Amino acid sequence: MQVKKTIILLILFLFGYTAFSQEIDKNKLFEQSGYKFPYLLTEPNNSWKLPDKLVEVSGLTYYDKNELALVQDEKGNIYFFDITTGKVTDKIDFSDKGDYEGIELVNDHIWVLESNGNLFRIKYSKKDKSYKTKDYKTDLSKKNDTEGLAFDRIGNRLLIACKGHPYIDDEKGKNKRAVYSFDLEEEKLSKKPVIKFDLKQIKELKKLNTMAKLGVDLLTFINPSKGDVSFQPSGIAIHPQTGNIYLLASVGKLLIVCNDEGDFLAVIKLKSSLFNQPEGICFDPDGNLYISNEGDDFAATILKFHPN
Repeated sequence: MQVKKTIILLILFLFGYTAFSQEIDKNKLFEQSGYKFPYLLTEPNNSWKLPDKLVEVSGLTYYDKNELALVQDEKGNIYFFDITTGKVTDKIDFSDKGDYEGIELVNDHIWVLESNGNLFRIKYSKKDKSYKTKDYKTDLSKKNDTEGLAFDRIGNRLLIACKGHPYIDDEKGKNKRAVYSFDLEEEKLSKKPVIKFDLKQIKELKKLNTMAKLGVDLLTFINPSKGDVSFQPSGIAIHPQTGNIYLLASVGKLLIVCNDEGDFLAVIKLKSSLFNQPEGICFDPDGNLYISNEGDDFAATILKFHPN
């Protein structure tokens, strides 16, 4: 035991941590020097339980003041949800049954992403409840398992996060994750990922974080994290003020923040008690963060977090 304490004290000295004065958020697996993650994901400011018809909610987007648009996983339905009343205000059936995973508002159109890479553009009139749908087939396919959809306003493009294989072709992609772009002017998908990262990066960050925790765990001996890291993106959103990209994963229970080059800024572990199946993520113009959870044994929920 004395040897273990000696090793720990040496690590603390090398990393510059003080055992009794350093306070570390145990849910932050990594935070880049000079960057502060602006949300406390253990304490939502508001929460809503969704009705049974939205138990399979797989994505959400900010639609209008106090109103979110939600897409249902197995049916081609979009629901409009008023966060002031906690009620569904409208519903449109934009397509047949499928596997719909992402939704995003782009100016006066709603875009929906299917898991096989197909996109749907819906022109919806709130005034007379009418809508028109146009669909797009991309080079992405079922093997890519596309789940996340975000609007990059500066680049005038959609970002599509792949939960599955990272490449369009048969190039090997074990332990890699990718994000593609869809140009809204040319209506064309990028041939290569615009963001790509290796799961080994997350694993190494978890190891570093484990050593940091030695400074607040009263010299309890903790082994560095072992085994594979699971991270399969289920949602993606762009912060309206910073432009940073937020990648959400139900498998792995992680939230990753990166810049537009794909450099990690923060890796946050999500509490299972709050995030039983986090699938959707979006922001409102004020920077409030919304995360939706699919239901199963629990009710589907939406959680809202104010920036610090």
